[in-house]
Amino acid sequence: RNQLFLAFCIAPPPTSNNMVKDLQGKFDALVSKDTDAQLEFFLKSFIFELGDSWKEVCDLSKKFKKYLKDQTEKRDLNHVQASNFLQQNGKTRTGLERKKECKDIDLNSDGRICFVEYLLLHYKAMILKSYYNRTEKKMTEDLSNDGVGVTGCGPKLLEELFTLPMGLDPKLVAAIEEFTAKKRAREKKMAKLEKRAEKGGVLGKAARNEIEQMMSQDLTAMNRIELTLNAAKKKGKKESGAAALEKKKKAEEQAKKAKLQAGRNKMAAMAAMFGGAKKAMLNKTKTKVTPNIDSRTKTLGKLKSKGPRQKLKKVSSRPRDGLAPWVKKDIKAKRGSITGDSKKE
Repeated sequence: RNQLFLAFCIAPPPTSNNMVKDLQGKFDALVSKDTDAQLEFFLKSFIFELGDSWKEVCDLSKKFKKYLKDQTEKRDLNHVQASNFLQQNGKTRTGLERKKECKDIDLNSDGRICFVEYLLLHYKAMILKSYYNRTEKKMTEDLSNDGVGVTGCGPKLLEELFTLPMGLDPKLVAAIEEFTAKKRAREKKMAKLEKRAEKGGVLGKAARNEIEQMMSQDLTAMNRIELTLNAAKKKGKKESGAAALEKKKKAEEQAKKAKLQAGRNKMAAMAAMFGGAKKAMLNKTKTKVTPNIDSRTKTLGKLKSKGPRQKLKKVSSRPRDGLAPWVKKDIKAKRGSITGDSKKE
């Protein structure tokens, strides 16, 4: 799930004002459609998270339509009606919790709850888990009790609703659209026949017979569509949902490593370039080279500079007899000096 998930250094934060406004516009367009269109979009967005329970959403749409009719409503419910419908469908809450959660899920703040808003409330825990799994953020809500009493999560639910699964198979999309189209057509025809049957008489009896035929024939056709949808869902799951997200993560990690390595190579090239220039400058400068002195070489006195290299005197390693030659020469010179002075006297 990542059509809205851009590079973190470029994209604005997921709940930024710009994104919320964009999503709010899409949401307003969605709630203006009928219940079946909202059902279709919800299935496309959460088909993998729902798993085998996707048909429960279809059953909820039937119940929601019937409840609308019973409450003499056309498209949506007020908060009290929505709270009651939530309670009737196994989502038990206190009166205060229902009131707060309905207000939180009323994403367009019109005081009404349409079918897709109800689904966001009914499947709140599932959607929030999907959100945190995709964004890899730390969960801040307590979902241990199926999200009961959890509020302040409207923007996250809205973002996840419009973040369609990555790599969603076109065949799966087509199967969902075909399923909802057939469902819509069937229910529309059934509604007309029921009205005709209520009038009684010959036409009413014929309408009831047609309804019975539809109940047997259309269910078989709907079962075939369900099989097609299940097959497409299983095939799409291999390259969608968590698998696609994991694949994208690996690709991003490889890209990050490649970028890091490219930076290192660039720095190494620059270092080599400046190092070569420095070496060239050093070669042009005259420097004194210190000679290597091995164990058999002894220096006599101070080394005198002889150009760029220093000249060393190397003496024999054989042991000397008596005094060193230069000492003998110095003594002889002094003796000669003394002898010359004595002769003068």
